[in-house]
Amino acid sequence: MGGIAQAARSLPLVTGLAVLYFFGSKLGLRLAIVHPSATAVWPGTGIALAALLLLGYRVWPGIFFGAFAVNLTTAGSILSSLGIASGNTLEALLGAYLVTRFANGRRVFNRAEDIFKFALLACIVATTVSASFGTASLVLTGFAHGMKQEALWLTWWLGDMAGAILVTPCFLLWSSQAETPRRQRPLLLQGVALASLLLVGLVVFGDFPFPNGQDFPLKFACIPFVVWVAFELRPRAAALAILAFSAIAIGSALHAAHGAAIPNESLLVIQVFLGIAAMTSLLVSVAVSERNRHEETLQKAKIELEERVSERTRELEERIARQEHAEQALRGLSTRLLQIQDQERRRIARELHDSTGQSLAVLTMNLSKCSKEVEGSNPELSRQLGESREIAQSVSDELRTTSYLLHPPLLDEMGLQAGLRWYIEGFKKRSNIDVRLNLPENLERLPPDLELMIFRVVQEGLTNIHRHSGSATAAICLCNSIGKLTLEIRDQGTGIPTDKRADVAGPGTAGVGLRGMRERVRGFGGELEISSDGKGTLVRAVIPFRASAPAGDG
Repeated sequence: MGGIAQAARSLPLVTGLAVLYFFGSKLGLRLAIVHPSATAVWPGTGIALAALLLLGYRVWPGIFFGAFAVNLTTAGSILSSLGIASGNTLEALLGAYLVTRFANGRRVFNRAEDIFKFALLACIVATTVSASFGTASLVLTGFAHGMKQEALWLTWWLGDMAGAILVTPCFLLWSSQAETPRRQRPLLLQGVALASLLLVGLVVFGDFPFPNGQDFPLKFACIPFVVWVAFELRPRAAALAILAFSAIAIGSALHAAHGAAIPNESLLVIQVFLGIAAMTSLLVSVAVSERNRHEETLQKAKIELEERVSERTRELEERIARQEHAEQALRGLSTRLLQIQDQERRRIARELHDSTGQSLAVLTMNLSKCSKEVEGSNPELSRQLGESREIAQSVSDELRTTSYLLHPPLLDEMGLQAGLRWYIEGFKKRSNIDVRLNLPENLERLPPDLELMIFRVVQEGLTNIHRHSGSATAAICLCNSIGKLTLEIRDQGTGIPTDKRADVAGPGTAGVGLRGMRERVRGFGGELEISSDGKGTLVRAVIPFRASAPAGDG
């Protein structure tokens, strides 16, 4: 039941194919010269091959019945018509199988290499079946008596070959999906190319505008116009253009004969030329389409790549912005912590000076007074009280020094020069390191926060020299140039170890002291550089002179 249902569904297709095959072949037989059943133009081959590739092998009966009806109504008997119809059907089946198996099937005209395979397998090899069956059927049934079998076979073969190369592309290309859009070509230019091809066909193959013009070997003049049309039009339009050009060429040749019988050889030569022109047109048009597909693919890839790069760039920019924002927030927090640290130092220094220092001063005075009162009655107690007074005085001096180091009062009262000179003098006594201070003579008071930052950097730098360098000397230089302050701290010690120089010189400084120096300088928009070799270490800070408050201080 399933087979009957499938046959019923295929019946309209089979009937339509048989009718189309019949009328197309009848049209070709109007040019039959060597025999009523053998013509140099056989469109039925192209129709049959296209039908099997598009609709499948199930429609083969339409080819058989169409071919049988054509030959039975033309010449011959039922037997010869059956033989010819069998050859036409087997030819189409073999061609469709070979194209499907080796040449990409119904998409055979999408690639140049498949077009060459189509020409070899479907147009040259498969058509020998129909030519052989047809010639044998006519000879065996006696309808080819007195005729040259070679001429009959060659006419049959070339006619089927021309039908396959001219007709099949029209059906396959126009039944395929929309082609890849070409680069937009002007319609006027396309029209001029098509009109030029048709006009040159009239001139070369007919008697317009020159009588007997067809007698001159000018067919090669059509090739540039064939290439032009293939370049300007899409493959499906180019296939129709070549089919129209072939019709004009054959019609013009027949019209130029003025009713006389045109030699079969001349018609065969025309068909060979038209087959070559059709192949050339297909190859050029498909090559241009392939190039356009590649260009479109590259263009899409370029657009996708640009979009990806743009997207990645935006992501990187957003990531960098977030990182910069985080770094700025961290820098602001670090600067704020340093400010709080300085404020706490100032508070502790004030408390040590005002509270603890005063208490020690009172204690010292009381011990001195008690020592004098018992000096006569108890010399030993007076001596012990005197020693206690000296200890208290020493503690008071140390406390005052610590208070001044935490926050030197001279820095607030007299400025950076006085604060640095006082600190360096005390540092010399405590460390036995000779420190040279070089300050500009015209250095005026700077903003208090900036003076405090420079003082802390110098303080930390000298502390590092005392702890790590082993240098007996140090040099401090502060230069005031246009728009910036440059502070340099140099020693003549052993320098930073080689394995730690990269860490110290980079932003991720490992030491707490150096990190604090770097953050203080960055808080004022400056940069801190640290370089070292076997002859010592140089710390250079460059600070914008107009920066009066650290970043993030709002």
